Amino acid sequence: MSPSTRSEHQAELEIEQEVDFGRYLRALARGWWLLLAGLVIGAVLGVALTLGSGNLYRAKATVYLGQPLAVNSSASIQGVNTNPSTVNQLAHATDVLSQVSRLSGLPLKKLSAGVSTATVQGSLSKLGQSPLVTISVQANTRRKAVTDATNALAKLVLARISAYPSKKIATLQAQIASCNNQIAEIDKHLKTIDAAIAAGSGFSREQQVLLIQATLSEQRRGTLSDELQQDQLLLAQAKTVERGSVVTYAKATKTTGHSRKSGLVVGGALGFLVGALVALTLPGSRRRRAS
Repeated sequence: MSPSTRSEHQAELEIEQEVDFGRYLRALARGWWLLLAGLVIGAVLGVALTLGSGNLYRAKATVYLGQPLAVNSSASIQGVNTNPSTVNQLAHATDVLSQVSRLSGLPLKKLSAGVSTATVQGSLSKLGQSPLVTISVQANTRRKAVTDATNALAKLVLARISAYPSKKIATLQAQIASCNNQIAEIDKHLKTIDAAIAAGSGFSREQQVLLIQATLSEQRRGTLSDELQQDQLLLAQAKTVERGSVVTYAKATKTTGHSRKSGLVVGGALGFLVGALVALTLPGSRRRRAS
């Protein structure tokens, strides 16, 4: 085929394409009411779908996983509560969800489908440092059930990952109780010694023995007081730093599965497209294309 022949053929194709394009535009213009009807009907249906979600509520709790520390130092150690993926695994565990369902009254099927977790953005992650994690529940049910389910789930997850700090807290509480009991016994013994010293002569052999006993008891009491103070500080550290806690409790708010604005736009666009297709397939359009 010569260059001139190709140019003529290409020009003919362009003319045919322009003619077909113009024919389509005229068909759409004749069926303008179909486009408008499709746009309106699609928009209405799109909004209606967003309204059909019913009583859809969403609640979110923020939890601190805790930072475990070594027993005899302030060095951080790694454990299940330093790994944010632990929360996601526990939040979707069947036994945990079953317990949450019983506590909140939220059906297990709805609860399982609406649970999600996420690490709070904006924190500087370091080795062995626990970030904040959010636990969310979304379900088409009563507001209170969603709120209770979210808070119960957060507490159960924290209980599962807090075995080490809980044991540490129990040990420190036992040590503090022991120190207090020993100090109380020493104070009682010192009162008895003071009464005996006051009743006798300061130069007798018995009085000297009582003074020595009082001195030793006071020294022991001072040592116990130091241990008590140290244990109390470690207990406060274990409760506020090492053990996880709920930073913000959940409160369910009503939401929709899809945005009404997006439903309006998407529904209207789809309706407009359907209207255009119908307009192009009208019998009158087909006859004109055939002719």
